[in-house]
Amino acid sequence: MSEIKSEDSKKWINAFIALASILVGFLFIRLFDQLGEWFDLEAKIGHFTIVSQGIGVLFGLGTFVAIFKNKAAFGHLDEVYQELIKVIWPGRDEVVKATFGIVIGLVIISAIFVCVDFIFQKLLDLVY
Repeated sequence: MSEIKSEDSKKWINAFIALASILVGFLFIRLFDQLGEWFDLEAKIGHFTIVSQGIGVLFGLGTFVAIFKNKAAFGHLDEVYQELIKVIWPGRDEVVKATFGIVIGLVIISAIFVCVDFIFQKLLDLVY
């Protein structure tokens, strides 16, 4: 796995903005498709699918331009990236040990819940 470098900040920020814009566009396409289904807009608007997808693309492009041109937002994303560079990622051995610890803990807690549930079920069977 490659390390994060400070000179790659523009590339990663642009990729993040592009992904966020694609997500916004997709969500607007889905929104307009759902609105079309609810209000039967397919029958009322000719080529409704093309119109809804065009609106989604326009919102996605608008999001991209709005974030890209906003110096405060771009500066904030740059600060976030600069802080991300400082993160010390755990090694493979640490991750494996933590994963095993979590799995063992979950098994123990699950066993306790199963036992308590079994006990309560038997007590309720005696009562009813």
